[in-house]
Amino acid sequence: MRRKNKLLVTVVGMLVLLGVLGVSSMNASAAFVTPTQLSDDDYDGEWVNLEGSVQHLDTQGQRSTFEVTDSNHSTRVVYEGTLPETMGENRIVVAKGRVEGDTLVAKQLSVRAHEGSERPPESR
Repeated sequence: MRRKNKLLVTVVGMLVLLGVLGVSSMNASAAFVTPTQLSDDDYDGEWVNLEGSVQHLDTQGQRSTFEVTDSNHSTRVVYEGTLPETMGENRIVVAKGRVEGDTLVAKQLSVRAHEGSERPPESR
């Protein structure tokens, strides 16, 4: 009986490890795209890292919707969770998630630090 238990634990452990590796490799291999690239190509169902400027930010409870723009096109983003403290209008964001039609369902948000002239006067 002990040998069967050890084998079962080993098999379950290997399956969990493979699952974790699969999920992490999907996220690691996600392409960096702009809203223009999303509108030009078919990314439906794919994991991407969408980068651009935040516009029309609306937060209701834990659900936030906003657009990410690159000055040519905009993509609607839906995010469930707490927003990063630095998230705001006109900030550069990388929204990581799955493309569903013309919307990105984000699982993670990263706000890029101010650079050069984008920095507010009080931080210069």
